[in-house]
Amino acid sequence: MLITYTGMYVSPANYLFLLLRSLTSINAYAVEPEAMTYYVAPYCEGGIRRVLIISNGGDSSLIRVLDQLNLTDYEVMLLSFTPLSDAVKARVRDDLLITVLTPDLLQQHILIGLAVSEFLNRSGVRGYRLWYELTNLKPVLKDLIAGYMSKLLEVREFAKEPFIISSTPSMLGPAEYVAYHYNSPVPRYLITLYNVKHYVRYVKKVLLISTDVEEFSVKEVRNLKLSNIADVCELRVKTDPLTAPIYGLILLTALNKLGDLNV
Repeated sequence: MLITYTGMYVSPANYLFLLLRSLTSINAYAVEPEAMTYYVAPYCEGGIRRVLIISNGGDSSLIRVLDQLNLTDYEVMLLSFTPLSDAVKARVRDDLLITVLTPDLLQQHILIGLAVSEFLNRSGVRGYRLWYELTNLKPVLKDLIAGYMSKLLEVREFAKEPFIISSTPSMLGPAEYVAYHYNSPVPRYLITLYNVKHYVRYVKKVLLISTDVEEFSVKEVRNLKLSNIADVCELRVKTDPLTAPIYGLILLTALNKLGDLNV
């Protein structure tokens, strides 16, 4: 199955891709929408003929992708978190169209996680753990936020000047949240891990969002601090990468609330 996206966010599609590859036998591949429209759909003969699109708006780009996929005879399922125009609805089979109206990134990630765990019938150690953690978030919220409070205050202080945001693949959702929803007029720039080294000549501060088990993949960015090339502040969530983006989004939502309360 091919997974692509349209609209404001990449992370919900990315999260689904990581869950399917980690927990199921489905051969899932993430493809950027432009690549899907102009390079994959027109020239892919045989092979994978099923596409799942996760949409957060952008009807014009969504219509372009759908037209190309329909023209080249792909089976398309559309999951939309925003209202759809009649023009979009007309391009997708009714039984393959799902609309869940929520602009909230945290809710989107939880819904995708629950959908995958239900697909697995909550089976397997990690599949069951995913379902259990996502359905038992409320009891851990207080301890979670208390455990990271000093780090959240450090991030808030760090983010008072222009900064770069970068993350490991599993933490793209929290990184997008900071980039697009953090309550501050301070300029910030969402940059991939690989490209951070090229941008620190312009912006010296880097907020790095990661997990413990992805430590090796962030060494290059951490070394920028050791070499006095950049000032790096790291928010590292100490849990399974499959649930870490959920906890990261909770923590960053709390960070926004701290700003509102002027704590």
